[in-house]
Amino acid sequence: MKNVAKGVSPLALSNYVAVMPSNSWEQFKKSKARRLALQARLLLDQGGLCAYCEIDLKPACPLGEADLRVEHFHPKSDGATGHNWHLDWQNLLATCHGGSRPDVVDAAQRHTSPDHTCDVPKGDHNWDNVILNPLGLPHTPGLFSYERSSGSMKVDSGKCRTAAVDAVRAQETINRLALDSPRLRGFRKAALDRINQQLITMVQAGQPLEAARQDLARVLLAKNANHHWPPFSRLFAIIWAQQQSSSWPQQATLARLCMKCIPAKARQGESRGGSGVYWL
Repeated sequence: MKNVAKGVSPLALSNYVAVMPSNSWEQFKKSKARRLALQARLLLDQGGLCAYCEIDLKPACPLGEADLRVEHFHPKSDGATGHNWHLDWQNLLATCHGGSRPDVVDAAQRHTSPDHTCDVPKGDHNWDNVILNPLGLPHTPGLFSYERSSGSMKVDSGKCRTAAVDAVRAQETINRLALDSPRLRGFRKAALDRINQQLITMVQAGQPLEAARQDLARVLLAKNANHHWPPFSRLFAIIWAQQQSSSWPQQATLARLCMKCIPAKARQGESRGGSGVYWL
């Protein structure tokens, strides 16, 4: 979960609200053109990632429906305040379907019922004062840490203190949105394993380890031509930072290890001193 910096409301929404301020989300999205324009702006603001889990949001194609939905952080059903939460630009986020739909693109991997995440367990609950809102997250430091060998996610209490963020609320965010579910642990570990294998291949081809890491970082920590982040880009940044500050083997030592032995261990995820042997 990373900070979302909202841009200006798309004209499709602001023009509609100017004429129909009391209308519902269901009425607004009857126009496919309006709905797609709003989704495009959300994708741009969020770098193409789910606002909660950071998986890449996929558009519809002949192989399946879009793994993308518009989430209302504050329940749109709340009429007690007199505010129209349906069409409040600051209340809208783009999220994945949380593993709930069997007809999305890449459904073989993405449809994980009953293992649901993100806004599926959130439903119509008002958790404004219970979980963190991506719009209110600090850009730095990252409030969460990750276990490299499993993809597990947990709260970094020290970083929460630094950012003056309630660590209990951060933990509730993980718990209630199921951000440490088997579904997401598996996605994160698979993404890290793919990058690890790329790194191994580059070093085997003769590139110095640190140079290979820097080359990968330039790709993984930058937006593409569509202004989208790679999925789990914040995860990569945090894992690299954890390695630099931890007691894991230093780069010079790692480079001297057996070139035949380490890649095999890295692929198999063998343990050494309680930690997986990884170059990333």
